[in-house]
Amino acid sequence: MSRFLKSLPNLITGSRLFFAAGYLILLWYADAERLSEADVNKLDWAFILFVIAGVTDVIDGPMARSLKVTSSFGRRFDPLVDKILTGGSFIMLALKGQEFTGIAWWMVAVILLREILVSALRNVSESKGKAFAATWTGKLKMFFQSFTIGTIVVCMGHYADVETDHWAYILRQACIWVTVIYTALSALFYGPRIKQIFVKK
Repeated sequence: MSRFLKSLPNLITGSRLFFAAGYLILLWYADAERLSEADVNKLDWAFILFVIAGVTDVIDGPMARSLKVTSSFGRRFDPLVDKILTGGSFIMLALKGQEFTGIAWWMVAVILLREILVSALRNVSESKGKAFAATWTGKLKMFFQSFTIGTIVVCMGHYADVETDHWAYILRQACIWVTVIYTALSALFYGPRIKQIFVKK
């Protein structure tokens, strides 16, 4: 197996960091309140970059496992990039204002606290030489968060339509609440992991 092929999963993960940066920059400079045509274009491109970043997240893990090149670096770096993408998104959306995004600061706090907790557990586990691979609960959490962020960005670009189309507002709010509640509850599934990390056999 070539060196390039072995490093391809990490390269794909690394590319997600650049897509995330471009997405967050576009989101930052889009004026949710004024929402000119240029702002709508920024949000459209932000959504495209966010989707591309999401696609890289879907393929890098399975590719690493299929090539048998999983590593401690990959297990740490991949979720870190995910947290930059999603955590940065929720912070940015809260900055844009709850009126335009539906995201309140307390929601951001709940999401970030869960991510900090899991990241701390992952670092301790890996430092002890115990693999801390992604779980189905974490993957489902990532799906909910990604779907919700994408929905909010689309709704921001069509804010006037969301105000008049009640179903769009309900969809956005339902996505937000499901995501916040599941993100908080998903931390409970790491109880067995905590025992495995800290309890000696």
